[in-house]
Amino acid sequence: MFRYLVGKVRIADVEEFLGMLKAIARKYSVAIQAMDAGLIAGEAHIKSAVQKAVRAIQQGNSITNDLGMEILLYAAGRRQIERALTMGVSTGDDKMIVIVIAGDSKDMESIIDELKRGISMKELPHEVLETITDEKRLKLKRFFNITDAELKAVGEDKLKQLVLERVALLEVYK
Repeated sequence: MFRYLVGKVRIADVEEFLGMLKAIARKYSVAIQAMDAGLIAGEAHIKSAVQKAVRAIQQGNSITNDLGMEILLYAAGRRQIERALTMGVSTGDDKMIVIVIAGDSKDMESIIDELKRGISMKELPHEVLETITDEKRLKLKRFFNITDAELKAVGEDKLKQLVLERVALLEVYK
């Protein structure tokens, strides 16, 4: 089972922020991964990355042995950890998504509440992920190496599908 939060967060110190996420993850024995929401092409993108990462870990053919990192790799559609980390969090004010993956859902509300308090997130509706502004379109194209020619060939409205294709192709490239 997984849930995610979308919101605005101010990060002064990345190491401190990640340390807080790790402490909550250890406390509840869950995986938590935070990412730049500007590089997420909708809920289907997150669901696909989480499902593929969980399956890879369960089948023993994952790239890493850390579920959070595996989710980041799939979301980024990249095998290289260093390149996938650019999809992670950075200092400053930004929209982010925080994903919680738990085998048992009984503590999920407690985890979500503690996360909200710990990271002082101004929660936004999940629909924010679905909205592709001009700025987000440019970020997605750059990050996922999607060319204008490729978009023109499949249709300008197919950007989300091209990102999902990158996520799916990671399994092929493993």
